[in-house]
Amino acid sequence: MKSRLLETLGRRPILLDAAMGTRLIAQGLNLADDDPALWVINHPLEVLQIHQADTEAGAEALLSNTFGANRFWLDRFGQGPETATINRQAVELARQAIGPVGFVLGTIGPTASDHPQALREQAEVLVQSGVDALLLETHSLDQACRSLELFRDWPVPILASLFAWPEPIRDSAHRLIDRGAAAIGANCLNGMGPALDLARKLREVTDHPLLIKPSAGLPGSALESPQQFANAVPELLACGVRLIGGCCGTSSAHVAAIRKELGSI
Repeated sequence: MKSRLLETLGRRPILLDAAMGTRLIAQGLNLADDDPALWVINHPLEVLQIHQADTEAGAEALLSNTFGANRFWLDRFGQGPETATINRQAVELARQAIGPVGFVLGTIGPTASDHPQALREQAEVLVQSGVDALLLETHSLDQACRSLELFRDWPVPILASLFAWPEPIRDSAHRLIDRGAAAIGANCLNGMGPALDLARKLREVTDHPLLIKPSAGLPGSALESPQQFANAVPELLACGVRLIGGCCGTSSAHVAAIRKELGSI
C-alpha cells in the first residue's frame, strides 16, 4: 500500500490534535440531546476554529469530527439520512484547517461495531472524501478486530486505538497487526502515566508504529498540564510511538507543548 502517511511515519513522528468533544462541550454541546458530529452541519465555524487552533499549535494530523457519524448512531437524533453529508463536511472542515500537506484521519468510533452495514457506509464516505487513513478510535480489542476484518485490503491505512488493552499484551497486539492495522495504540487512557506504561509494554512485544492519545484526566479531577504531556515525549519516542496527541480534557496548549518538545529533540 502506497501511503503518504505511512511513508512519513517511517521517517519521523506525527503530531496529532487534542480533544474535540471537550471543547465543544465548553461551547455549549449537551450530550444528552446532541452529538459532536452534528456540529459539523449545525455549528461548522466552531468545529473549524478548533481544528485551526490545533493546526496553529503545530498539529500535523487532525481527526475528523466523525466519532459517532454512522447511520445507526445518528438515527438516535433523527439524522441517519444525513450520514454522508455529515462525514463529507467533517472531512472538508479538517482539510480546510490542515491544508493539503497535513493529514486527515477519518475517525470511526465503536457505536456501529455491531452494525457492519452502517460501519462500512461511514468508512466508504470517509475514504471517498479524501482521508489519509481511517482511525478505529476508543475500540475494544474485539471491536477493532472485527472492523479490521471488514476493512482488510482497503485503499487507506487503518489505525487501531483501544481504550483498554487485555493481557497478554503480545497476543492483543498481534491480533491487531495480523488483521492489517498499520499502527496500534490507545486513546482516552487516564493521563500520560498509564499511556507511558502501555507504550513500554507494547515496545517489548512489537516494533510496529504506535499511537498514543491519552486524556488529561477524569472529569472533575485535576487535569494534567501541557508540560506534563511534553515531558513524556522523549520516552514515548524511545518506545516507538509515532503518532502523539491528546484526548479528553486536552487543548491546543497540549499540542503546542508537545510540538515544542518534538522540536528540541
